[in-house]
Amino acid sequence: MQHVVQPGDTLWRLAARYFGDAEKWPLIAQDNPGLVPRQLLVGDPISIRDTALVTSPSPPPTPSQPPASAASQSGSLIPGRAFLFVLADEINPLTRKVVRKAMVNPRMAEAWARKLGKPVPTVPTPELFGLMPTDPASSVSVGRHAMGMKPSAFTSASEHALGAPRFSGTRFWIDVERARAAGATFHETDEIIADLNRIASKTKNAAQLVKINQYKQIVRVDGEVLIRGSVPASAVKGAGSMALTRGLQGVQIVGFVMTAVDLGNAVDQSVRASTVKPIAAETIRQAGGWAAAWAGVKVGAAAGAAVGIETGPGAVLTGAAGAVVGGVAGYCGFDWVADHVWEN
Repeated sequence: MQHVVQPGDTLWRLAARYFGDAEKWPLIAQDNPGLVPRQLLVGDPISIRDTALVTSPSPPPTPSQPPASAASQSGSLIPGRAFLFVLADEINPLTRKVVRKAMVNPRMAEAWARKLGKPVPTVPTPELFGLMPTDPASSVSVGRHAMGMKPSAFTSASEHALGAPRFSGTRFWIDVERARAAGATFHETDEIIADLNRIASKTKNAAQLVKINQYKQIVRVDGEVLIRGSVPASAVKGAGSMALTRGLQGVQIVGFVMTAVDLGNAVDQSVRASTVKPIAAETIRQAGGWAAAWAGVKVGAAAGAAVGIETGPGAVLTGAAGAVVGGVAGYCGFDWVADHVWEN
């Protein structure tokens, strides 16, 4: 029999209507050589295989009655899904961070100076300039630093998600692995406590022992971690950058979930059609999209660096923009390749 293409017709809908099974759309494609499945022209005649007709063809789907297997019809959703190929500049949201509170706001520093009765110096924004100890060549131990002996070769930070509760200042999150890659070393709370115990073992003064015990308690409460050496700006994020990063990671997780759904639908199609082509085609689409998104992060970051945006929220945004563009281009490009394996 012949069917005249109507607005909104797709091979999936026609197969569901005439054959009672949308998965049989390849039969229509086979019986109409030269037909471009995703470019049906209204008014064109299409041959429908009589031997596959159901006795009572189902009516055309309406907006309130979506076509059969709608979850598998990803073609119209490809742009929306591709836009979710967003990668933050750090893939793992559980990457270890320690928090440094720094006095970068002059007004806050002046307010605290009046409160404490002594000057409170400000420091250059760590997100732009990194962190440096007061004396990189100092031989002061971690315990002595915790007792307030300065200058030293250490910078204090905290394991707590919002930093040490005793201190005020602007929070900056330090990526431990990036800082280590730049040559910094990290000295944990237990190591600081152990050095304070060493100092206490050599102390005969009772009053001094009391103070050392107080310092030990403070170190524990603060979750203090000491960093020896410089920390590059690329390993430091302020509150704005961290919020953007976490938001993009949330989008990234949504993208992962949708990829899993797409692959699950493709597996179902492969089982129904007794061929690996659907899962092979979907794997090509997804792998192409994610790979291009990752490459886009690098290109976006490089483009940002070329105009002086190397750190801070701007760097996160340029990387994300590159991921979006790369992900869309990669998905659409590999979708064309995948359609030659199995039309979706």
